Amino acid sequence: MLMPLSALGMDSPVQFTATPERCIALHKGQLCYQDVEFNWQTPESGRFCLMQARDRQQLLCWTGRSRQNYLFSFEGDKTTRFSLIREGEPVPLAEVKVEVTWVYKAPRQSRSGWRLF
Repeated sequence: MLMPLSALGMDSPVQFTATPERCIALHKGQLCYQDVEFNWQTPESGRFCLMQARDRQQLLCWTGRSRQNYLFSFEGDKTTRFSLIREGEPVPLAEVKVEVTWVYKAPRQSRSGWRLF
């Protein structure tokens, strides 16, 4: 589930969303592939970065106050959080998450080890 969160520790809220909210794989444990569009608007001028929270990988950095978007090719097997940060500060301004779900819990396996050809 994708949840826009309000700004953390700022006077005016930072708008930060991701669409779609969910990436659906066929079986549990499989990689899920989805193009995710991030949209945001920062209230103050400064240098900001969009990061993948798990490994703190910077996806995009920019300078200035503006509304922007970014199309990201998501690839993962677990729910992943993305953060909007002010460069040089450890606390994120806002976070969203892309939830990975699946259609089937486990790959289908035959009950016996025998096969007829």
